[in-house]
Amino acid sequence: MNTSDIYRQAIKRTFAGLYGVAPDKVDVSWSDTGDNITVRCADKTFTHETLHDDDEPTLEFVGDGAVTVRLTTAELLRLEGIDGFNGF
Repeated sequence: MNTSDIYRQAIKRTFAGLYGVAPDKVDVSWSDTGDNITVRCADKTFTHETLHDDDEPTLEFVGDGAVTVRLTTAELLRLEGIDGFNGF
């Protein structure tokens, strides 16, 4: 799983929980230049600028309200290349 996949998973989990939809109903896309992330969920659109992230554990989305996405410990460990659930 790469960095984008980890963030995509966290974004889908957060928005699905907040808006009461299945994670597969949350659309997450990065701009061609990678400058922002757009989320479409429950007929709402949110954007996060990625210019200064450097693998931050939280992402702030603005649009039809504000949403904060926080990575779980497991997601943070995956970002660091450590699988905390492999028994080691």
